[in-house]
Amino acid sequence: MSERDTPRGWVRLPDDDELEAPAEGETAEKPGEAPEPEPTAEPAPRPAAGPAGVEVSAPCWNCRAPVAHRDARCPSCDRTRTHVLLVCAEPCLELRHGPGPPLHIGRHPDWAPRTAAAFADWNKVSRRHASLTVEPDGSAWVEEPEAGTRNGTYLNGARIAAGVRTPVRDGDQLRLGLRVGFAVRLYGPGPGTG
Repeated sequence: MSERDTPRGWVRLPDDDELEAPAEGETAEKPGEAPEPEPTAEPAPRPAAGPAGVEVSAPCWNCRAPVAHRDARCPSCDRTRTHVLLVCAEPCLELRHGPGPPLHIGRHPDWAPRTAAAFADWNKVSRRHASLTVEPDGSAWVEEPEAGTRNGTYLNGARIAAGVRTPVRDGDQLRLGLRVGFAVRLYGPGPGTG
């Protein structure tokens, strides 16, 4: 192994093949040698501006077709731009939902088809745990079924009452029991949306 192969901050001793970290207060630089600059992350590339007269678009949350910023609805699937994004780290799950019928969250395959498979082995999540509704004005609501759940539904650490629609805001934390948490992002025309 040459000096070039020696990891930064380590010293190769001439009589030994082992690498050794410098003692506290010492440096690995040799006298008269300038230290190597620390690597820096490349700045993220900026999206290219569209040619003059061409409108830049964003993908539809539902079908991923391009939607111009001036358009309130997707020309392909006719969904509004308004939607909620729920991101769960464990289990790894990302849900997008727009205005219309509620998004059911739980383990029951018929009642909550979009989440049942992800939560199948999570016995702390009830079969019918919570419903999330998004209104056309961009507001969102979470509700636990009237029968309640064994482990509760929490919004920003406070347990919500069963059968009561509770407003959800951009940046809130939604928890199913104490182990499954979602970060909430709201997108749409309403105040406080992303």
